[in-house]
Amino acid sequence: MNELLTNSHVAMFPEPKQGTVEKAIAPGTRGRVKALGSYWPAEFYQPKVQVQLLPGEPILVIGIKNITLLVIPLS
Repeated sequence: MNELLTNSHVAMFPEPKQGTVEKAIAPGTRGRVKALGSYWPAEFYQPKVQVQLLPGEPILVIGIKNITLLVIPLS
């Protein structure tokens, strides 16, 4: 199988960027955020986190995996 289809590319940002949840993010579930001037699919950086983020809540974007932003709660 093509290596581009089997490997996830992850890049961490040198500085976290602030954003806002648009569609709820829960453990194991992708949501949607507004960050970096656009709307992006997003998921938790730490998959075992036991918190849910609701629309309007602030987040920090710390990286990107393919086209999905990796986020952590702001507080």
